[in-house]
Amino acid sequence: MVECIGLENRSPFTGTGGSNPSASAVSPSCKTDFINSKLYMLSIKNLTIQAKQEKILHDISINFDQTKIYAIMGVNGSGKSSLAKSIMGDNSFNIAHGDIFLDNKNINNLRSNERAKNGIFLSPQSPISIPGVTVNQLLRTALPHSIINSKNLIQKIKNTANKLEIPEKLLTRSLNENFSGGERKKMEVLQMAILNPKYIILDEIDTGVDIDALKIIATFLRDFITDTKKTLILITHYNRILSYLPVDKVIIMNDGKIIQTGTASLAKKIERDGYQQI
Repeated sequence: MVECIGLENRSPFTGTGGSNPSASAVSPSCKTDFINSKLYMLSIKNLTIQAKQEKILHDISINFDQTKIYAIMGVNGSGKSSLAKSIMGDNSFNIAHGDIFLDNKNINNLRSNERAKNGIFLSPQSPISIPGVTVNQLLRTALPHSIINSKNLIQKIKNTANKLEIPEKLLTRSLNENFSGGERKKMEVLQMAILNPKYIILDEIDTGVDIDALKIIATFLRDFITDTKKTLILITHYNRILSYLPVDKVIIMNDGKIIQTGTASLAKKIERDGYQQI
């Protein structure tokens, strides 16, 4: 049976514990056997999302398995980022129907910070700058001293930055302030690696990145996933980053729906023929 967590006295994506008339107190799916009795790392079942009374995602069902790499592709406005934010629990989005499962547990009513604690990491399209806060300070706040002491954490950050070819001086500057696009995206990957989540969603990690930085990021991600048995979900418009990563499944979205899935060859077809041929 599916175990349900975080369902008491909270409504999906409100962030404040307020009521949501579109959601029941306990999801009906919590009373049914899990999909094919198989434990998926992350599973979405018949998910419909609305924002400002408008439905923006329609009946999405997809399973993301452990150790696999997925690419979600589509034209602008197809629903890719909305799906990522819905998985993360952005309170701008409300569940009209369906469920999100994490490690066989329903997380519909978990807030974003609770989902992060359960192992979901989302890197946004445009990482913001944080004046006066360095990446060292940010990660020190995020990771309890019981997990890693300050000295070891700083050394781990330096080692990871070195692999990503991030200049050490950027580690002591305000996070992302006056950073280039490539530097910001590398910093997102650094934070991901240090936080060590189980479910990694990178929204357009390849946008604004030159070819050299792209290769560095892709190589790091490939090795990280292989060594740590994570689930990686890449949101992208293009095939170029996928040429450096062993993608297991490509998911095409349009108008808030999944319209086609396939292997890495599907991404190559899109690069050759465009989305209109899908």
